[in-house]
Formats: sequence, structure tokens, C-alpha cells
Amino acid sequence: MVNLKNENIIKEKSMTFRTENNVLIGEEVSIYKECTNVGGLVLEKMRSRPEFVAQVEAVTGAATTFAEMTEKSVKCALWLREQAVQPGDIIGICTHNHLESYVPLLAALYVGAISNPWDNELSPITARYFLLLTRPKVVFVNAESAECLAQVVKENNLNTKLVIFDELAGFEDASLTSVLRSQDAAGIDEFECAKLASPDHVATIVCSSGTSGLPKGTEISHASMINYMAHVKIHDLRGHVSMWTPSMRWYCGLFIIIKAILDCSKRVVVPDSDDTEETCHFIEKYEVSWFRCDSCFPIRLVKFGILSKYRLPTLKILLFGGAHFRGELQQTLVKLLPHTDVILSYGMTDYGGLCARQTRRSKPGSCGFVCETGRLKVVDPDTGKVLGVNKTGEIWAKSSYMMNGYYNNPEATKNAIDSNGWLHTGDLGYYDDDGEIFLVDRMSEFINYRSIKISPAEIEALIQQHSAVLEVAVVAVPHSVEEEHAMAFIAKVPGKEATELDITDLVEQNMPWYCRLHAGVKFMQRLPRTATGKIAKKELKQIARNYATN
Repeated sequence: MVNLKNENIIKEKSMTFRTENNVLIGEEVSIYKECTNVGGLVLEKMRSRPEFVAQVEAVTGAATTFAEMTEKSVKCALWLREQAVQPGDIIGICTHNHLESYVPLLAALYVGAISNPWDNELSPITARYFLLLTRPKVVFVNAESAECLAQVVKENNLNTKLVIFDELAGFEDASLTSVLRSQDAAGIDEFECAKLASPDHVATIVCSSGTSGLPKGTEISHASMINYMAHVKIHDLRGHVSMWTPSMRWYCGLFIIIKAILDCSKRVVVPDSDDTEETCHFIEKYEVSWFRCDSCFPIRLVKFGILSKYRLPTLKILLFGGAHFRGELQQTLVKLLPHTDVILSYGMTDYGGLCARQTRRSKPGSCGFVCETGRLKVVDPDTGKVLGVNKTGEIWAKSSYMMNGYYNNPEATKNAIDSNGWLHTGDLGYYDDDGEIFLVDRMSEFINYRSIKISPAEIEALIQQHSAVLEVAVVAVPHSVEEEHAMAFIAKVPGKEATELDITDLVEQNMPWYCRLHAGVKFMQRLPRTATGKIAKKELKQIARNYATN
């Protein structure tokens, strides 16, 4: 049995770390290296407390017990085995947060398969990309994306089964309901999870936002997940009523599903919505004490005056990520929520979770201190020299829970992780005299919208298909609430026309909602280029800053 005992953040005054040769070294904890199936841990926990109410749907109040979750997830696993799904096969999951989104995730873990969560809104471009990248044996998908996915499967002659979460005409025999109905409950108690041959067996492939291309598949192993659960204390959910907004498309959303089960934390499932008042209503109604969100939520709490109406009396921990959350905003929020630990964190899927996070004594606007078992250093990106206190450079990091690498992309893995195991994050930052970490900027080109990292290349690939577009570059425009908005710079084909509305509609109709060009479209006679002939995105970013919304 794996011991996942942690101390609660409420009792924590500071974090233990030391500095050695300008390397920040987090609290050193013994690293777990056994061949343990995370799914087995989850199933054991649910079987031990069948009556525990583990999920509540915020709008309807519908609840789910561990017994119900056990039945559905095991039935799904039995069905996967009937489909000849073997350890190492890939299972796609394309859905939002709801009461049954956990089912294929846990079932895949049980049988030793690899879950591969995607965006719940698929365009033909992203559907084709994901299907050809991982070639999943089965994909569990929302009804609104099912027909798009089915068309891509047919066009590419793929042997991929589709299972629809909802009921949809034409897919009656391929719904999750029909899958569960096909299995006899008699085999549930005798079911056993697959044994792993290696602790590095991949548990999930989560797509990481590409900085210069389409997303890469980040391989997270069972051992990585177990070490992260055991070591990073901010995710101790025992005794908490928990709520979070990221879907399992983002590793933090996937990870917390599993952690909440292991910690017996009741989860409140909220709708995918931008309604901050509604979210606060649910926090108060269900007495939520632990909430994970992106940085937009706390910004809106302050800027929209919502806390004059909602005091959130039960909220003990508000955990969020955001590279450039302003210190004065955090100070205001702390005053408005004196009973809450307002914790800013810094992490990435490639790293396997959080690199750093704040404590009660952290400076407002910082990223806090290096997490348990983690190591972090700041390196001059030009010389490779390790820098000292208050010197800005690229952040390099490593931990006991880093990714294995990028799926089917050894070259990208080699470029990201050096021979000594350091992940080159592409983020510029520094640490101060107290060892507290501050992010300054990003070397990479992805756009950080509401803490969702968007690949400009994916949007560019779509816009480039327009007959009037000669060249396109998508860059970030700073925004005071939503971090960054996407703006497209376009050079048109001579003699052909396209309007801003033509381009924004194209993106809106073919891409997920967060990829929209919120900062608009700017047409140029020609796009600036570097000395090597590449589009000068640095110059375009500077131009885009003139359009920043404050």
C-alpha cells in the first residue's frame, strides 16, 4: 500500500528547501519506485468506503457514491477488455467536467491502458491531429464532437471505436449507457487491475501546448503520479469539500480527480461557465473549502466587486496559477478573504505538476518556493551559466514526478530535457534572497489565456487555409483580467480580400472557444522578418502591446 500521508497546508508556515551551488532544492522525501497501478489504489479506496458521497452536481444536486463510481468504472473496464484493449493501448477522452467524466479515465487505469484527454470541443483540424498522433483504440466523446470525430475516423480509415457520453441519433449502440448496460454486475467484486511491468508505465498522455508547433503528447507515468500525490502537500484534500474548474484536458484537472478519490474529498462538479457569481454561489451553497481555478477567477473577484455580496466563509484554500498575477491584486484579495489561504502556483504538464507555489509568508505576486523533491535553477540562456540571486535567466527544473518525455517525439524530448535530467522550461525568471521565485516573461511563443496555454501555430494553420491569406502570425496581447488575448497579423494575397470578421468567424467556427481572436485581426502589407528570413514575432508582439486592454 502506498502511503500518501501529507501535512495540511493550513498548518504550514513555510516550506523546507536549501540552496546549493545556486540550485534551489526542495524538501527531500523518499521517492516511490514500485510498480503500483494508480487505478488499483483508487479502486481499493472506493471499495473501502462504498457509501461515501464523492461527487455532487452543483446545479441539480445529483450525487454519486463510491459504490456507484466503482460499478460504472469497473463495468467500463470489463467492456474495454472485451474490445481487446491491452496494457499500453491508448484511450481517448474528449469531454468536459460532469458526473461521468471519470468513468473512462479510471477504466483505462484499471486495465493498464493509457488515457489521452483532449479538448471537449473538436474542430476537424484538432480531431485529425489527435487521432493521427496517438491512434487511440477507443475514444469517449461528447455528443457535440462525435460527428466531427466520426468523419475524421472514416476519412483516415482508422480502426477507432467511438463511445458517446450522451445519447445521439445514429450512435445508440455506442453510448456510455449502452456500454455499461452490456456488462453483468456479477464480475465487479472479482475484478482485478492489471499488473504493471515497470513504474515508468505510462498512465496518461496529456497534450502540452506547443510553443512553435501543434501540441505534443506529454507522457506521465504511474510512478510520476504517485510521487506527485505523495510529495506536493498543497494537494492534500483530506477533510475538504473540493471544487475545481480545469477539465481533464489539463493535467491538473485529471490529477485532482484521482487525488480527491484517494483523499475521500467530496467534489462539487460545476458547469463550464465564466459566471463568477454563480461559482461563488456554489462555493457558499456546498460549503466548499478547497478551490482550484485559473487566475481569471481571483481577478474578477477583485475587479467586479463580487466579494461585497459573497463572503465565501468556508473557503480555506484558493489555489490558482498565473505567470503574471499582480502583487497588489493578491494583496487586495487577501484582505477581502482573510480566512482563506490565497495561493499562487507555477507548474507545467511537462514537469509533471507544480514547480513552485506560495505559502502564507510569500510575497504577493511571487510564485512562492520550490516544491517538495523539486530542484530549480536559473540559467543564462546564451552562455548556459547558472545564475545567482536576483539574476534573470531561463528557469530549469527537475523533480521526482517529471514526464517520461513526449509521445513518439524523441527529438522534442531531447530538446526539452537535457542529459542531466533538467527540463528547460522556456520561462524567464529569478529568485530573491529568500529563495522566492518570480516569473518575468516567457521565451516561448504560446499564449496564456486564462491560464490556458494556446498554441499560435494551431490557429495559424487554420487561418492560412483562407484563400486571401498570404502570411499569418498569431501573437499575444496583454490583458488585465484574462492574462493574454490572441491577435492575428495577416498579409493578404494581392487582389484578394478578407475582412476582420471573415477571419474571426473562421476561428470561432472551427476552433475551441479559448482560441478565439479576442484581440482582433490586424492587416499589414507585409509581415516583418528576422535576418534569417523568419517572421519576426518579437517585433509583432511589441506592436501588439500597443493594443493592450487595461
